[in-house]
Amino acid sequence: MRVRRWRCPVAEKALARVTRLLSIVSLLQHRDEATFEELGELFGVTAKRIEQDINLLFVTGKPDGMPDEYLDFDPDALERKVARLWDAQGLTQVKLNAREAVALLGSLGTLVESGAAPAAAESALSKLREAVSLAPLEVVPVSEVDRDRVQPVREGLDAGLAVRVDYVDAQDRRSERVIEPHRLVSIDGLGYVECWCRRAGDYRTLRLDRIVSAEVTDDPIVRSAPEGLGFSLEARLEARVVARRGARWAFEDFPNARIVDDGEDVVADFSVSDVDWAAARLLAVGPALRSVEPAPLREALARHAEAVLAGQVIAPS
Repeated sequence: MRVRRWRCPVAEKALARVTRLLSIVSLLQHRDEATFEELGELFGVTAKRIEQDINLLFVTGKPDGMPDEYLDFDPDALERKVARLWDAQGLTQVKLNAREAVALLGSLGTLVESGAAPAAAESALSKLREAVSLAPLEVVPVSEVDRDRVQPVREGLDAGLAVRVDYVDAQDRRSERVIEPHRLVSIDGLGYVECWCRRAGDYRTLRLDRIVSAEVTDDPIVRSAPEGLGFSLEARLEARVVARRGARWAFEDFPNARIVDDGEDVVADFSVSDVDWAAARLLAVGPALRSVEPAPLREALARHAEAVLAGQVIAPS
């Protein structure tokens, strides 16, 4: 019986190490073997660090998997400080084609403009643009969000403090509220803060673009976040999409998606409140789509595909 042990190496930035780990697997899938010294020279690290990487990969496998579902290396080769991969369990680096890259850039750009993106999102967007060598794509936001104006909401969330906001609702009624922020979310290109509203005495989801001003108070948050998602959006239409089974991942985070998998195709039914947003998401798996209903969603998908070919991004309306 083989016992697998791994000792944690000196800490380094997670992104750098994950990138190297995936690159090692990808490289070994295309060549029979490589010594730890060779890999170290390729990735600019020591042979000892490569050995630690291989030891980590050696205990990496599918979630909740059995021992035979771990990445498998030749143990005799490892004794000679040589990496020879027997079974990668399907693990490899994700490679984006031009269409997928544009779709990802558009989605990330919309998230940043919504005001709900984490602080690192803008840096990630810039690095992604550089990585795919595309000119900056203009993303017209769904609504104008002054991120400096709503920054106190994020600060209150991080510090565990209530925030006083001046808010205008959908009926243009202005009010002052003290909220206990629980989470920032972006849905259909719009940013929201899920919170406990002390004025209403209930949980609320407030649009960030309707916050006129915000100020962090000294009062701690005392209410816990609600279970599940707290927002409710009015659906414009009900969609049904049929796609090859490999595209299932694209539908699993659609709000309230109902997915039927027959082993070859998937049928996804979901509500759509913003047609352009949904079309942009579907574009990422465009080649796998078999049918898209109803017609407005199908037409929006065609517009987005044409825009991608022209190097443009259509923002949600």
